Amino acid sequence: MSSMGDEQLLTEMAAALDRVREQSDRIRAQVRQAKTTVQDRERLLSATVDGHGELRQLVFHGDAYRDVAPAELADSIVQTVAKARDGARRKTVASVQAFTHGLPALGDTARSAATVDELIEGIVGLVSTERKAD
Repeated sequence: MSSMGDEQLLTEMAAALDRVREQSDRIRAQVRQAKTTVQDRERLLSATVDGHGELRQLVFHGDAYRDVAPAELADSIVQTVAKARDGARRKTVASVQAFTHGLPALGDTARSAATVDELIEGIVGLVSTERKAD
């Protein structure tokens, strides 16, 4: 390929990488602002997690929790927080679906990512790898 063609390819690749970075920044901002709240089945408590799934608030509704056995209450807390974290993860994955359309390896990347940052890094790596293959 001529040097002019190489320059055009590099320019296109740089523009594509810039778009990926911009979208990644938007996703990170959405995740930073996101909150997910889940209430347990008995409506004794609610757990709120941030976009990364970190527990930010645990609220007990009324005094009924005092009548629950400690082990049962602890289990309810753990299950409620787990549901909130799962909800936060689902929201994050949904927010990147449009961005990742047409990237078949995303499923593996999303399943192996432990954090949102790992997910985004995996996506950027996937896009970079696909660009190199072209």
